[in-house]
Amino acid sequence: MNGRFITGTDTEVGKTHFVGQYATRMIQQGIRVGVYKPVASGFPREDHRSDAWQLKRSLGKLGANVPLEQINPQCFLAPLAPPIAARCQQAIIDEELLVRGAQAWRSDCDLLLVEGAGGLLSPITWTMTNADLAIRLGYPLIVVAENRLGCIHQILSTLRAAQSMGLAIESVVLNQIRQRVDSAQVHNRELLDAFLRHLSPEVEIWEEPYLPPEALPLSENTCFLPLDLKVDDS
Repeated sequence: MNGRFITGTDTEVGKTHFVGQYATRMIQQGIRVGVYKPVASGFPREDHRSDAWQLKRSLGKLGANVPLEQINPQCFLAPLAPPIAARCQQAIIDEELLVRGAQAWRSDCDLLLVEGAGGLLSPITWTMTNADLAIRLGYPLIVVAENRLGCIHQILSTLRAAQSMGLAIESVVLNQIRQRVDSAQVHNRELLDAFLRHLSPEVEIWEEPYLPPEALPLSENTCFLPLDLKVDDS
């Protein structure tokens, strides 16, 4: 099963919304897509504001029979870091389930999009970060950053950390999560490209335009993601 691990440069950079758009895009190309949020906190998974619900929605008809528990097996109510949120419910996050939950999608999809919680080095248990889970799953990274002043530092820091741990990086997403555009946002791609040519010339830069959450599912012409993603059977 092919996959991508989607991480952020921070929390609240629009990862879930991006994953939903990306999933919809790939489904429009005829690819069987799965969406997986290993652990989440802040809402019950049945709440329409939860990551699990938004990801299920992105699958359209393909998600009709997919239980929310398959998308997000471990969910906690407190809006805190996952291990703290779990402790508030006298629970401990099952590290092996984080991995098994991804493997459970093997017969149901050709491309699995795994959304981490927070940034690359954000703790998801008392001993694991998103980076540790990405290493265990073996999927290349898509790094999502809010397109704003200061994001170049966050992106380059995340990429250097990923490289130091041997993680492959497929792309960086400049995500426009606010409707208003300022001059820094207009020039971020040019500046980032100059640094990536030396640091990681193989890493692609994708630009994601602003879309209100209610715009999902997408029409064919609403995002600037690559149209020729290759999906193998490995």
